[in-house]
Amino acid sequence: MDKSPFDLQALRTLVAVADTGGFTKAACVLHRTQAAVSAAVALLEQGAGCRLFDRSRQGCRPTPAGDVLLGHAREILLRVEAAASALASARPAGRVRLGIPDDVVLGLGLLFVRRLAEDNPEVLVDLRCDLSVALEAALWAGELDLAVVVREPGGQQGHLLFRDPLVWCVPPGCRPHMERPLPVALFAEGCRTRPMALSALTSAGIAWTEVCRASQAAALTAMAAACRAVVALARRAVPQDWRILAPGEAGLPWLPDYAAALLLPPQPTSLASLVAGLLLALAREGEDAGITAPSTTSAPG
Repeated sequence: MDKSPFDLQALRTLVAVADTGGFTKAACVLHRTQAAVSAAVALLEQGAGCRLFDRSRQGCRPTPAGDVLLGHAREILLRVEAAASALASARPAGRVRLGIPDDVVLGLGLLFVRRLAEDNPEVLVDLRCDLSVALEAALWAGELDLAVVVREPGGQQGHLLFRDPLVWCVPPGCRPHMERPLPVALFAEGCRTRPMALSALTSAGIAWTEVCRASQAAALTAMAAACRAVVALARRAVPQDWRILAPGEAGLPWLPDYAAALLLPPQPTSLASLVAGLLLALAREGEDAGITAPSTTSAPG
């Protein structure tokens, strides 16, 4: 019988190329040559009967057919690793290194830590909060076992955990959204919500001035309150006493959704697979309860 092109190694290669955005980076992550990665993708495309990636100088992006196969590949690999984890130990123990943006910790992350402590008390979570770009680099460098990251607009990397509306919000007792130029507090360079906010303001022709910046949500909101500035945050990260501006209020533009995704290395540890399964299960539970449901926010007009 001929060997199927859709074996586990080929599927891991497909996922690595999609998640890293190119053949060279995927080869480094997989500890294979670039030629071997290219050959594996070529065999997959031959077996699928169509192109799976669009290649350009900016990197590789999955085609619609590639997205379909990626969804199945991620599910297959996750199930295989979950099975291996279940066979390895009935009661897992050890340390798992999880990277996650601090604004995601405010919602899904806290639920996850509590559930893991209840169900697997012998698993220690070593949590690292950072910007998504830094977390991705740490994951591919082997410094993390898995990571939750914010996708770039239109990005398809990783397993989608949830979408959340990105909203304009203001500190209590002030109206900075009425001022021009607009005083804004922004996340540091490298944060994926920063270009979303700036692009929206520029497209709307709104003059703005950056009054403070920070790499973590707690620091940013504290500084914004002191400087009386507008902030663009995922809805789940907005402080309880802040006001979320209504769509179009003070002429502020619509913002795209914030999408959080789970990234795993090509061959995750059994503990990483266990944690990944729990995160995905919590995301599904939240979606069923309307907590992390995909947003229906759309651009006006």
